[in-house]
Amino acid sequence: MASIKKVFALILAMGLVEGMTVRFAAGQVIHHPRPNSPLVERADWAFQEAGKAQFGKGFWVGFSIRRLMGEHSVIGSHFSGSYDRKLPLEELIYGKKTAAEKKISGEQAVREAAEKALTSAERGKPERTVVKDIAILMKFASAAARQPEMVTISNLSLSASLESLPLLWLGPAEDEDSLSLLKEYYEKAASDRTKEDLLQAVALHRNAALVVPFLERILKGREPVKIRADAAAYLGEQNDGRALEILTRTIRTDASLEVRKNAVWGLTEMELPAAVDALIDFARNYSEKDIRNEAVQGLAEKATKQAVRTLEQIVFNDKETEVQTQAVHALADLPSKEGLPYLIRVAKTHTNPEVRKAAIYSLGDMNDPAAIQALVDIVKGKL
Repeated sequence: MASIKKVFALILAMGLVEGMTVRFAAGQVIHHPRPNSPLVERADWAFQEAGKAQFGKGFWVGFSIRRLMGEHSVIGSHFSGSYDRKLPLEELIYGKKTAAEKKISGEQAVREAAEKALTSAERGKPERTVVKDIAILMKFASAAARQPEMVTISNLSLSASLESLPLLWLGPAEDEDSLSLLKEYYEKAASDRTKEDLLQAVALHRNAALVVPFLERILKGREPVKIRADAAAYLGEQNDGRALEILTRTIRTDASLEVRKNAVWGLTEMELPAAVDALIDFARNYSEKDIRNEAVQGLAEKATKQAVRTLEQIVFNDKETEVQTQAVHALADLPSKEGLPYLIRVAKTHTNPEVRKAAIYSLGDMNDPAAIQALVDIVKGKL
């Protein structure tokens, strides 16, 4: 019976069954017969098939892109519940599991990935970068709607809730085709939520020449603040010189504090040396306290010698107590307890009691013999 259903689905996909009302089983995956054809043509096929099948409760259209990611990092969530939620997307779509997950459940795989990532972080080793497949899934209310009402993004190695609706799977897509289709949907999207989801899907791509101009247009346009702020943060993920210029200009000129703060976060996400220089400049010299705070927090993520030195200078020299204490917290967040000697010095010698207390609390959280000894010295007045 299963083989008959597969053959019938293939015949329907090839357009050989006409004039019939066909109903697919809940959660069924229907594959495009020519996954190497242009993505826009594959999308049109999906709507034609959905119209023939008369999906009364809606359906999903999905395709995959490839992107470099950390070996243990994932995008998406693991769900438990109905059958279509339990299976990893790769097995649901292609009938197979990833090699790493053949003998373990999705939840266990996520836990083990987290354990490996934690071990790697504790050892101070950078995570290895690998190519992973990511599914972009769009939910449509009907074949006539032609605009997604929901967008879900997930690694193929994870499961995703399809709400027991059929999935028309278009196969893999190159960045240019994928971005062209997603941008078209964005321009016609009816709700801000859908725009936010589509913007995230666009930002997943690591083709700066195609992504950065689009994000810049959204950032400079008249979209709601939340969407513009998202565009600023996503620019940082492109790790591109042009994106760096856009972000630094945005921090200096944009009218929205939320957008400016997200632009600082975008700088934090960049791996360019010039991004560290920009963060240092904003942390030291920007007139607005909230932006200096964001830049200080970003420097903790960088953990370079220059960044640590800047944090120490801010602790002792900034004119705002709030910014000074933020720098204390940033020193405490440095990896491998690199900030410990600076925190001890602040706790023992700073002239501002509020800043000293922030350093003392940070030392108390470190569970380190040198930190404990410093606290004992302070209690005994040995400064």
